[in-house]
Amino acid sequence: MGYALKEGFARMRRSPGLVFVVFVTNVLLAALLALPLKDRLRADLENREAAGANLYGFDTAWFGAWHDAQSGPAREFVPEILGAGFAFRNLDLLLKGHLPAGLFARGTERESEYAPASALDSTILGLGVLYLLLQTFLAGGFIGVFRAPQGGWTLRGLLHGSGFYFGRLFRVALVALLLAWLVFLMNAPFARFADRQARESVAETTALAWSVGRHALLLVALLLVQLVSSYAKVIVVVEERSSAILAWVSAAGFCLRHLRQVLGHYVAVVLLGAAALWLFLGADGLFSTTGYKTQLLALVLMQGLVLVRIVLRLGLLAGQTALYRRNP
Repeated sequence: MGYALKEGFARMRRSPGLVFVVFVTNVLLAALLALPLKDRLRADLENREAAGANLYGFDTAWFGAWHDAQSGPAREFVPEILGAGFAFRNLDLLLKGHLPAGLFARGTERESEYAPASALDSTILGLGVLYLLLQTFLAGGFIGVFRAPQGGWTLRGLLHGSGFYFGRLFRVALVALLLAWLVFLMNAPFARFADRQARESVAETTALAWSVGRHALLLVALLLVQLVSSYAKVIVVVEERSSAILAWVSAAGFCLRHLRQVLGHYVAVVLLGAAALWLFLGADGLFSTTGYKTQLLALVLMQGLVLVRIVLRLGLLAGQTALYRRNP
């Protein structure tokens, strides 16, 4: 575990420009939604008293009326997604099967009478699919950089590696989606059973344990699928594999043979991500966002959290690449 953490972040530090590449792609994709929303908010707030009220506080009455009149992606703009709320919102959507693209919502959580028929606007879901495709495309180039201990890369080389491995990694991603669908399918009867036990429980702690426990079990299963998928991608690039199925089989075997190192490394990075979110939550609560100065400070904090998450994600992938090359 220690080797994977140390070597992973060391390889990532030798190629710091990769963080910028991911950050720019995130900003450009987010701008596809943020810029139209900005124009809509400007048009609805221009020369209105609510503009000043929202700059130095929050005009609940105005926002309620504005939100009720919106359609499409704008309806997803709510106070709950600001600050650290986005993390809890995304986790909730993931466990209800609405991510990615609402693929797993039908026939899984909805049968437990827990999730609504549609949780996100189709435009946002479509943008999420585009983001997944882009990250799958870039993964080949990233792993190609990380497999060389000395680091160093060029944009041309990164794009070449990304394009060369995209088809193979896309097939690996499809297998991951299929396995995630099976996880949700198997979780559906257990979710209904756990919900029934929670409703029939006399003690509140028992009901809470059933509810939290079944969500935790689903999250662990999905994280394990993602873990093996990451190693399958590493194997495809490092060993020049062409078969996604065989890469998955090899990845599962590698993870079982080196279970302590693989899980320890993965859990450590997940805990670092949770710690970063906790620190952000504490810093965000130190001041009220009123006026442009505190708004700029809040923006810096949010983008800082995004950068930390990118560093952790790339450090995880680099560590997995280093670990596999050390113990093929």
